[in-house]
Order: sequence, then C-alpha cells, then structure tokens
Amino acid sequence: MRMNLLVVITLSTFFTLGCTPEPSDTQPSTTDGAGTGATDSQAPPTMVSRSNTEISATERSSTASPQTESDRPSGSDAGIVRMIAWNVESGGNDPVVISQQLSEFQGIDVICLSEVSSANFERYAAALEGRYHEFHGDTGRADRLQIFVKRDRYEILEEKEMSQHREFVLNKGYHRSPLYVRIKDRLFGDELIVMTNHLARGNAKFRQEQAVGLREWARDQNVAVIALGDFNMDYDYRTMKGNPAFDEMVRDNVWSWLAPNDFIDTNWSDRDGDGNDNYPDSMLDLAFAAGAAKEWGIECRVVIRPDDFPDDRSTSDHRPIEIIYTR
Repeated sequence: MRMNLLVVITLSTFFTLGCTPEPSDTQPSTTDGAGTGATDSQAPPTMVSRSNTEISATERSSTASPQTESDRPSGSDAGIVRMIAWNVESGGNDPVVISQQLSEFQGIDVICLSEVSSANFERYAAALEGRYHEFHGDTGRADRLQIFVKRDRYEILEEKEMSQHREFVLNKGYHRSPLYVRIKDRLFGDELIVMTNHLARGNAKFRQEQAVGLREWARDQNVAVIALGDFNMDYDYRTMKGNPAFDEMVRDNVWSWLAPNDFIDTNWSDRDGDGNDNYPDSMLDLAFAAGAAKEWGIECRVVIRPDDFPDDRSTSDHRPIEIIYTR
C-alpha cells in the first residue's frame, strides 16, 4: 500500500517533540471520572521502530511557518503523510482560542479532535477554511469526536460512528463511540482507515472491554488502519506501563503502539490547585497502527506550544500528538 501526501507543513507557533508513548493507569480523566490507579501491565507491547524511516530537516523544523497551497511539495516530498490528534477540552477552553490554534494545523492530512462541543463543530471547520472534509460523532453528550480530512488529496469512501463490532460493545449509551473514515488517495488509489477514539475514563472495566473490541475490529479489517486520540490508557514513562486497557489493545500484536520519540506529558491536571501536575510523566493521547500500517515506520511526537502547560481557561489541558510517515 502506498499513501502519498501533497503538503509538508510545520507549525508556526508549535514546537514538535518526539512521540513514542507508553503511559500507566494513574492519569486523570478529562470527562468521565478519575483515574483508576491500576498499573498492572503484561509483557512489553510491540512498538513500531522509527530507525528505518528518515525524516527530513524540513519536517523537523520547529519554527518554520505553515505552507500555503502553492507551496505544496512535489516529487519525493509528496510521500510524507502527517496526522494530528488533539483533545481540545470542551468544557475548559475558549473556542476562539482553540480555533486560532487549529488554523495553524492547515496542511496536515488528517486532524482528529476529541472533547468537542457540538456547538463548535462549524466553528472549528471554519477555522480550516473549507479545505477539509468534516465528520463528527453524535455520541458523547458534550464531548464529541470530530475528524477533518484534506479535500484535495483524499476521497471519502466511508465514515462511521461505531457503537458495536460483532459481539463487542463499544458504547453503552453514554460514552463516545469510535469514529472512523475510510479514505482513498486520489493520486495513487490507495485506501486507509483512520479512526479516532476517546475511551471511557471513570469505568476501567468498560475501558478494557472497549480496547478488546477495538482489537478485534482491527483484526477483521482488510486495509491498513491508524487509530489516534485520547485512549485514557495512562501510559507512565517512569514504569513504562499502561493500564489494563493498554494491555488489551496491544495483545496478539494486532495493533502496534506508535511510541513517541521523546516521552513528554500530553495532559495537565492540577486538581488540588498547588500549581503542580498531579500526574507527571504520563500520556493519555496515543496512536496505534494495524495491518500494513505497522510496517510503515511511522514516527510519533508530542506537539509543544510555548507555555502551554499549565493550561488556563482558554486553552486545552492536552497537547496534540502528531504522526508522520513516508510512503
């Protein structure tokens, strides 16, 4: 399979650092309850190595401005694909600020958002100036999922919000159902499924069930799959373990976890108000590959904005993660 991207973009006000994740189960929740504190992980999961993928100096630049449509690369540069996942914290942000920050992601192939208020679907789409196909979920109450896909590069073959796969329940009626799009590269005709998730927080048992369901769904797919979002799997950099849902996700090597190049916190929580992160050295926002995508040498990294943590009432309490690969 060959996926090609027409745009190479670096974020104007964002600094990107490596993303090769594995957190524990002691992290906080942003929507449905506190973390469970479970940290019992099994054998280390399969992780995609990035040593066989060379990323250009242009890609690694943290200060270059976003490229316009006319600046889009051709030839070998067209093979670079970039995707972003970002929990925008629906109840704790200023949508005007989030929209401005989102606009700086223009040129990215696929943008996956979680914790989106339905009142902001159109606002966030407008921030991307109509250059993206837009899809959003109907589940999750005030915290929905939203996906943007570059119009000029990809044809949409299918979009689905999935509450159940076979006998595996993914939403009991008040959670967020996984949302995915099946896309086709207009130039080469290749197909790929991109899924975004925001798994249950306060219910550790159901989160494990969701992870099992996602694993079995991925096992049944006949094209490459990439999943990225807020998985609430509490990967702890100090112990190099995630919670039991993480273990279920990577069991049987159906999914490969795309560990970040540098282990950097993706979320901030200061529930006691002492100015310190209650869950340091951990990661809720993750990316996984299944099928042929496991062999693509995908690189993952955390996007850091100056002074992004601690967040305030106008900004998100999560950092975006970005994946990059060359086809």
